[in-house]
Amino acid sequence: MARKRQRQELDSNNPRAVDISNILSDMGLQQVNANNTANTNRDHNKRKKKKTKSNTAVGKSSGLPDISLRTQLNYARNGHAVLRNFITDNKDSFSSGSSKKKNSRLSNLREDILDLAMDQELKAWVQKVQVAAGKDIADSCHTIDDCKKALQANGVTANLPFLQYFNTWRKLPAVKDLAFELGKAASILLDVPTVRLYQDAVFWKRSQDGPTPWHVDARMAPFDTSHMITFWIPLQDVPSPENGGTALIFCSKSHADYALPYWNPLPQANGDTSDDDNLSPSGWDRLGDRYPKKEIEYMPMSLGDVTVHSGWTLHCSNGNELAGSKDRVALAITFVDGAAEIRPDWQSIGDDEDQCSYQEWCINVKPRTKFTHELVPITWPPS
Repeated sequence: MARKRQRQELDSNNPRAVDISNILSDMGLQQVNANNTANTNRDHNKRKKKKTKSNTAVGKSSGLPDISLRTQLNYARNGHAVLRNFITDNKDSFSSGSSKKKNSRLSNLREDILDLAMDQELKAWVQKVQVAAGKDIADSCHTIDDCKKALQANGVTANLPFLQYFNTWRKLPAVKDLAFELGKAASILLDVPTVRLYQDAVFWKRSQDGPTPWHVDARMAPFDTSHMITFWIPLQDVPSPENGGTALIFCSKSHADYALPYWNPLPQANGDTSDDDNLSPSGWDRLGDRYPKKEIEYMPMSLGDVTVHSGWTLHCSNGNELAGSKDRVALAITFVDGAAEIRPDWQSIGDDEDQCSYQEWCINVKPRTKFTHELVPITWPPS
């Protein structure tokens, strides 16, 4: 795909803006404060030390900024959007008398997540082996060196794109608090009355890790739904691509390209590759022809900026291979329509990369039914 990138920024001073409140109700959109970076009355929970309980209640009203109408329209049209300065500090984010770090809420969250990631690094490597070579070989890996050898033996010779950690919200109260606060924003952008927390995932793209290939998230999930959204939250500043930035890159309007998966065979094997996009031979490896000049990125990003994308939006990221590059850590929190049902074929169809995230609760849920489960809670509306 052509690497000429465009910048898409929010423009709240559009001279052509008109009063379209009468149109909104027909579209199912909510008209809210047009400044999505304004600080509203903040009601964040005080950051807790590790192994303490979260105070988050289901559907708790968030202190996050409102989602602007322009952002809603950008997301609906393109399948992605950016929320600048969306997650900021509150008065309780740092202790009295301490020096305030830039966005201490996210800086502290990064420290907690990296501690957890280092403790569970072997588990993350084993997950990579299981995806590439199967469970039996993964179960035989007892060290990181075992995992590296198993990957090489199965043809995975390129640098991994990242190490991945699922559902940290179940261990870290700060992640849980943030996930529940995002419920309202997810409901507005998805335009659904209820939303369910599907999962969170930490993406640790270490120095010299490779690029993340083009993919869609919803194909790795067990739900039968078009309503899935991910909030991608970098836990440090991300520079421009020219300076090694590795934030997500999106293919605009791909979330509405129903013909691509319908008429083109999807890649089935983990080892399938093509010259450009690491996808099996089909229309999928001619994305540059299919979506000319529609590749969007929002770099540079500051700590507190967030991107959002649909579960069906094609996206990727560059490798972290620039000389002197530092580790990039990002937290991705994903929500689905609260009414979404799981598919009966979730164990046999689709990518299995995320299966370790959802199989624990999926085996207890009857497909094609409405359900409740504590591991995938409803986060909006207030209960």
